[in-house]
Amino acid sequence: MKKYISIFFLSLAVSFGSAAQTTKQTPPPAGPAPTIELGKYEFFELSNGLKVYVVENHKLPTVAMSLVLDRTPVLEGEKAGLTGAAGYMMRTGTKTRSKDQLDEQIDFIGASLNTSSSGFSASGLKKHFPKLLELASDVVLNPQFKQEELDKFKKQMASNLASSKDDPATIEANVQQALLYGKNHPYGEVLTEKTIENITLPDVQQYYNTYYKPNIGYLAIVGDITPKEAKKLVKEYFGKWKKAEVKQATYPAPAPLAGTQVAIVDRPNSVQSNISVTYAVDLKPGSPDAIAASLMNNILGGSFARLDANLREKHAYTYGSNSSLSTDRLSGRFAAYASVRNNVTDSAFTQIIYEMDRLRKEPVPAEELQKVKNMVTGSFARSLENPLTVAMFAVNTARYNLPKDYYANYLKNVAAVTPADIQRVAQQYLQPAKAYLIAVGNAREIADKLKRFNSNQPIGYYNAFGEKTDAPLMSLPAGVNVQTVLAAYMNALGGKANLEKVKDLTIKRTMNVPGAQLAVLQQQKGVDKSLLTITFGANEINRVTINGPKGSINSQGQIKELTGAELQDQKLENWMFSFLNYDQLGVKLALNQMEKVEGREAYKLELTLPSGKKSYHYFDKETGLKIREVATEQTAVGTASQTTDIKDYREVNGIKFPHQIDLHIGNQVISSTVNSVEINKNLKDDIFKLK
Repeated sequence: MKKYISIFFLSLAVSFGSAAQTTKQTPPPAGPAPTIELGKYEFFELSNGLKVYVVENHKLPTVAMSLVLDRTPVLEGEKAGLTGAAGYMMRTGTKTRSKDQLDEQIDFIGASLNTSSSGFSASGLKKHFPKLLELASDVVLNPQFKQEELDKFKKQMASNLASSKDDPATIEANVQQALLYGKNHPYGEVLTEKTIENITLPDVQQYYNTYYKPNIGYLAIVGDITPKEAKKLVKEYFGKWKKAEVKQATYPAPAPLAGTQVAIVDRPNSVQSNISVTYAVDLKPGSPDAIAASLMNNILGGSFARLDANLREKHAYTYGSNSSLSTDRLSGRFAAYASVRNNVTDSAFTQIIYEMDRLRKEPVPAEELQKVKNMVTGSFARSLENPLTVAMFAVNTARYNLPKDYYANYLKNVAAVTPADIQRVAQQYLQPAKAYLIAVGNAREIADKLKRFNSNQPIGYYNAFGEKTDAPLMSLPAGVNVQTVLAAYMNALGGKANLEKVKDLTIKRTMNVPGAQLAVLQQQKGVDKSLLTITFGANEINRVTINGPKGSINSQGQIKELTGAELQDQKLENWMFSFLNYDQLGVKLALNQMEKVEGREAYKLELTLPSGKKSYHYFDKETGLKIREVATEQTAVGTASQTTDIKDYREVNGIKFPHQIDLHIGNQVISSTVNSVEINKNLKDDIFKLK
């Protein structure tokens, strides 16, 4: 069934681009840095401590505003996700308006209002700004947190977490956070289903009571409004907001590493590795090194920069490689990253480290530095076209205690950076010999090659949430082979004799997809005849029929014939007991390793179908039952895999059938529950006629 559902739910679009060839020319010498006129802002502060910055811009009859609460990050502990829940629930109703009423009134004036754990953003027409400000103040001053809204948040987050377990980029980010900062630092906390479930309504209320205070607030207002008008309205709607002390937490800085440490998250069926070289850095906003360090990072890993030229263009390891270097009052972070084929994972790490070292050891050519300066200058100049930029510059100047002329002189300071400055900050902030080398990929293919990077210690293994785990199982116990695994599976299901008595099957399922429940009817008569229909209410939306040498898929009137190897593959995948005759059906089998599936040791059986397609079946070491299937297929953009988890076996007429099947499609989990299983009902051949 998984194959048919996949056909119904998946489509793949690939676009290709071509790069224009240009003639190399000598660029003109750089001119002087432009003088920046940032525009004026007006500042006032309410008696409750709310700081307000107003920028007039009368080009359009609109006004936008943004509130930032300047608090230190919150250590959430066993309730990681609390701040996210609070930010979400700030927008779910007030003491005077339900969520529906709030939505209706915002829509009526054609405005937008979005909340976060540290403020809000809103925009609308000038004539409706007083109403928008009233609504925003109601949200900030009078939120009403309800259990049903918290339950919605938890359900949504649980779904997101379930899908992210299979997303290598998310996994790599989780491991970065956990390794760089640890559980006792807010940047080291990773959301899990357990931490989300631990959040209670009083927790959300307590967060609001603690941090939603005007005296740590910065409100930027931009648009078709005068400072006088803004001051009157802000006083009217936010003047009664009561101030209170907000304690600013302190956290220890991450300890620097003594050497390189390799960390692997095992994804056994992955053909690629998501990799990063990463570590924490002490680089504060507005630091004397911040501008030069930003330029240095752009040279290393900006668009079409050195990492991309090396890993993508020169070695063809990846579609792209970049780096990031962030400033932060608590702790900044450096990361150089890429997604590469498993067999070049170690080589990709070597080249990333080489490029980092090259910036440390060699001065940057003046021409290369100038190109990056030009790019930064253009980007900065374009940002000034947005009036909100000027207001946020003012907010940042106050929050980070920057020099008053920091942004006015920004481009002059960019222009003043020299190749020697770049080399100096590279030596300070590029530390490839004191970094984590994180790889999310197939440990059996990459681990041995990565050992040489480790500084006299074993490779560390982690799960999708950055938690330390055991090294993956690499070899089979003595005496275990393909035949013993399949024999144990037969016995676990009910014995070969019972299985061979099954001539036909009728299975009814309910499949839960986003926003709907679908009814699935699966009827089979041996390996050669099957019918699967998917219906929504009274409407049939998918029909897959196999009848001997013919087969077809009918999806809402669009018919595709199944022939040849594709038809044969479908027959094998569809008949639950086809493993009884693998040798006669042309299936090649291999068994050479074990893996853990959700904490359970499992034998991994590799199947090569007649078409050459591969799939992997996992059998629980203890029970003998199949608990997972992973199908792989070559596409235009590489190898794609699809995972099906098989659960909740129940006995029907002496044979065990799985009653829950979870199909992972991209970042979604399509779960189906078996409602009934009928055996040997003498299904008529007419059922399987192709229409």
